[in-house]
Parts: sequence; structure tokens; C-alpha cells
Amino acid sequence: MEREAIAMNIIYIMTDRHNPEFSGCYGNPITRTPHIDTLAERGTRFDRAYCPSPLCAPSRAAIMAGRFVHEISTW
Repeated sequence: MEREAIAMNIIYIMTDRHNPEFSGCYGNPITRTPHIDTLAERGTRFDRAYCPSPLCAPSRAAIMAGRFVHEISTW
């Protein structure tokens, strides 16, 4: 049985100090974010996300490594 290759495009947006409440797609009536809103309508929007660290540099390192902060010793 042959399987067709599935093409998948992924856009990973990582912002620093971004609260979802400041985006139109999350219900803010004042802030205008038309491009993010369009991406949210056409793709997947994560309503419950996890941040590995409250600090930005260790959090980015853990996400890029695919490991927990304590496993890669970034504090």
C-alpha cells in the first residue's frame, strides 16, 4: 500500500512578552491584528499553551532543544 506524501507548512511565531489578550483573534475589540487573525482562522490556534520558564532566554533554549529547562541547565 503506497502512501502519498503530505506537505505541511508550519509557521512558529515566538513573541517576547506577548499576552494573547492583546490580539484580535483572542477577543480584543480594540487591538487590530489582521494578519495574526487570518492565520488563526485558517490554521490552529492554541488556547492553552505551556511556557517552560518565566524568563525568556531559558524558555527559548528549552523550546529549541525540545527539552525541559532543568535538563539543559539554562536558568
